Amino acid sequence: MIRERIDHRIEKRMEAVLEPRIEEWLHRFFRTEKGEALIAEVTADFLLSWLRPDDAKGSYFQKTLLEVISQLSRNDPQFREKVIAALNPHWEGT
Repeated sequence: MIRERIDHRIEKRMEAVLEPRIEEWLHRFFRTEKGEALIAEVTADFLLSWLRPDDAKGSYFQKTLLEVISQLSRNDPQFREKVIAALNPHWEGT
């Protein structure tokens, strides 16, 4: 019981000291060359994984785009025709 209280007090004290400074430290790090390189690497990895097809199911980008189009078409009945017209300007809706 005493050990748990001591652990809890130490944890709270560390939080009180570290938490306000963490954001400042991160901002300072991300402004350095290493920080910018890390941001670029993580962003590139994310974009590649987002755009890369996975097991013939399509890419995350494709899935996201189809989901957005699906939601928009539910909200706007004319949206489907607008998408088709944008993709094929020679198509005429019936």
